Amino acid sequence: MMPEAQRVLHCYLAALALSLCGVTAPAADRKNETATPGKTRKGPEDSGKNAPAAPAGTAAGTAARRIILPKPGSYRAPGILRLAGKLHGLPVKVEQRELNDETIRISKQLGEKPVTLNELNLMLASQSFYLHVWDHPRHGKLLVVSRRQDWKPENLRFKKILTVGPRGFNHAWVAVQNTKEALNADLEPGSPRIVTLASVKAGKIFIWAPRKDWLQKVTMEAEKSISEALNSRQRLSSYKALHLRASRLKEALLEKFPEEELERIHITVAPWGNHLLYRANQEYSARLLELLKKLDKPPEKVR
Repeated sequence: MMPEAQRVLHCYLAALALSLCGVTAPAADRKNETATPGKTRKGPEDSGKNAPAAPAGTAAGTAARRIILPKPGSYRAPGILRLAGKLHGLPVKVEQRELNDETIRISKQLGEKPVTLNELNLMLASQSFYLHVWDHPRHGKLLVVSRRQDWKPENLRFKKILTVGPRGFNHAWVAVQNTKEALNADLEPGSPRIVTLASVKAGKIFIWAPRKDWLQKVTMEAEKSISEALNSRQRLSSYKALHLRASRLKEALLEKFPEEELERIHITVAPWGNHLLYRANQEYSARLLELLKKLDKPPEKVR
């Protein structure tokens, strides 16, 4: 074979081998680039991965944030509602304290998965938990949880804040809720209603009403309930016997006190001095003190 024919044949075989191996010549605009094993070139679809995120304070930033839900199952409402508060970046307040005793169910489709604010709102709304952002005039923005989808803070004309101690808080809140429901029951749909919020930690009950007399009525019922709770609470008192031995005075007291009411009081001799200790509510404590003073008299002298 002629040398020229051999050279042409070698070039043809080399080109055929390169085409079978999938190797192509680099493009003119990439001639200075080198391929690195394990790395791929970024395309247009990858250009947004490192783009700066929207600011957290904006609506777009809030909508884009995600939070991972717990495992599928039923959970007490406060824990799940706090997740909504984190996505909103706002403190959560429930319209009715009873909502804290409710449960929220997380399905298998959403359990242990990241969700956006809109997805969490849909899940809560499907279980009749509606979230409303309220720009409170004194406390700033709050995330109010209500059973009513059309809840609005429309009745802020008359307002009052009750400061209640921990022992009387439940009694006061029940009285406020009962009075509120009774007044709101006769209203037409869309009419301004009484709105109440509670903060157990701060010991405060917030009341807003469209009418001043309604606000006064709710306040009066709450204060009456607090007074009754304090009066019914048992307290420990002591009495120092002046003329009789404490043990003898106790026996005389139990003989005089009505037998059917003995279960309402507790009385014992103190381990120090000549004292009696008794526990009863305000009404019975006053009766015991009056009876002890009458019985604690010096014994009659024998002539």
